[in-house]
Amino acid sequence: MMNNLRALGVGVAVASMIALAGCSTDAGPGTTDPGQPPAELSAAAQAAQDIVDAASVAADDFVAPGPAVDGSALAGKTVYFIPMALQIPLLSSVGESVTTALGNVGASVQVCDANLNPADASSCLSQAIDADAAVVITAGIPEEFAPTSFAQLSAAGIPWVQGITAPAGAGDPSQVAYVTADNVKLQSWATNWVIADSDAQANVLVIKLTDSAATTAWADYGILAVYEQACPDCTVEIVEINSGQLDRLPSLVSSALVAHPEITHIQSQFDQFLPAVSQGTQSAARDDVRVVSVDGLLSTLQDLEAGGSVKASVGYNIDAIGWYIADAAVRLGAGVEPVQNLDFPFRRAFTSQNIGALTLTADAQESGEWFGSADYRSGFLELWGAN
Repeated sequence: MMNNLRALGVGVAVASMIALAGCSTDAGPGTTDPGQPPAELSAAAQAAQDIVDAASVAADDFVAPGPAVDGSALAGKTVYFIPMALQIPLLSSVGESVTTALGNVGASVQVCDANLNPADASSCLSQAIDADAAVVITAGIPEEFAPTSFAQLSAAGIPWVQGITAPAGAGDPSQVAYVTADNVKLQSWATNWVIADSDAQANVLVIKLTDSAATTAWADYGILAVYEQACPDCTVEIVEINSGQLDRLPSLVSSALVAHPEITHIQSQFDQFLPAVSQGTQSAARDDVRVVSVDGLLSTLQDLEAGGSVKASVGYNIDAIGWYIADAAVRLGAGVEPVQNLDFPFRRAFTSQNIGALTLTADAQESGEWFGSADYRSGFLELWGAN
């Protein structure tokens, strides 16, 4: 049977941004019947399970993303940090980590909120140019969001670290760095979990974020393309949504579940959708549906550990991504080219197999210990000569 993709609901592309529960027993891979033990997996499901198993391993060693660099080049200088919106907790946390990291080399970080608005983003970039910033760091803002202002930034000769949004692009490596956890890969891990969990026969409802070309591509390549290529017997229903429509999501989820009672899984592109998913499943009286999401926030992992509707989660170390972004800023500030295709190591799939080993507290989330014991902070301070 050919893979079946159907779009439900509404999805209107708007200004780019970064996105950023029911109870049942987790039966594990190979079955969607909570009362039965896992079955022997088909070849397609086993291939998916192998990917999930590899993604579930913690990173316990720090590998430097480049040679040592003189961090004192930023001492006494100002770095601008411009997030798409400070109201997005992930971006706010990244900013805090960047500020802490760069404080170790004597840099001052000026935060300017783009407020989900191209005009505000342009204003922040103008402020950075007028202040002769040593480096500008953006988080969740692609170049097309404020193209004229980014062109002005380049003309001013101010280096730019593009954080979170996209993989390495075509920018001059002496002027532009790209630091991302690779959302296509993260989404593909969640997709492979569904394939393995359903023995490659899932009826899955995918909630796709259409806020930007980036968020759309993450779903297209990390979710939909993987189902097409790796799970021909999976059926995929799609709810497209943007962040300005989240109040509609519970009813869209509920309607999809009622119209398609064969749905076994819900794949939430980001944790921000999970409250709406919970409301939708409750309204449709579908506490048997199995949920997977990407972000790996504390509340999500707590639901997974408690045996709630979330059965798997994929996330990355938010503090560590802040330090890697800071490293790129240090290198650009010192006139050294940063790594252009960083293979960010501190990301992980969480399932019933490894969730029990975690300490699920806010302190543990902030420390990054869920992703392994590697001391990346000390590693970077040594690299920068700041220890």
